[in-house]
Amino acid sequence: MGEIDGRPCRLTVCRGCCCGTRKKVPGVDHRAQLARLSAIDDHAGRTVPVRTSKCLGICFQADVVVVQPSQAGHAAGGRPVWLGKMTEDALLDALDDWIFDGGPGLAPVPAALVGHVTSKDAKKPKKRKRREKSKKAEKAKKAEKAEKKRRKEKGGGDGKASRPTARDDGKKRRKKKDKGGKKGGDRKKK
Repeated sequence: MGEIDGRPCRLTVCRGCCCGTRKKVPGVDHRAQLARLSAIDDHAGRTVPVRTSKCLGICFQADVVVVQPSQAGHAAGGRPVWLGKMTEDALLDALDDWIFDGGPGLAPVPAALVGHVTSKDAKKPKKRKRREKSKKAEKAKKAEKAEKKRRKEKGGGDGKASRPTARDDGKKRRKKKDKGGKKGGDRKKK
């Protein structure tokens, strides 16, 4: 059986809950993209069959396209290649060229698509937890607290005296004087 007689590459395009929706991937004409993928021909002039899938399960990689190898590509060891974030026209051009060159098993993945290769088992990257404070900052804060405590135990030094200030002392004297019978508001009028 010749290569022309064999099965061509095939595409599976996710168009489920996330892929192909403006809500998930705004600013992309998803219908035009699907039409463009449906118009891809291989080197033998055969139109590459395209089927849509409700969900391929890696929604964080929307829009997902799976490239199945041709019969000749499969015989040469090609396996399905999962591509994620296929939202730009330049990526579709690279995909078109790759399939024209033979696709999986017969031609290497183009440089433009290498960063988009994923798998059906891809895991969504976890968000890194922001550390509230670095270890260095925590150590500095603990050292500062210890220093303040040490100063306080020695009798001040952190700017806050534990004994009453002169102003406070004067207020106490005045109150004692007022209790002695003199009223603070009684003054002789001249």
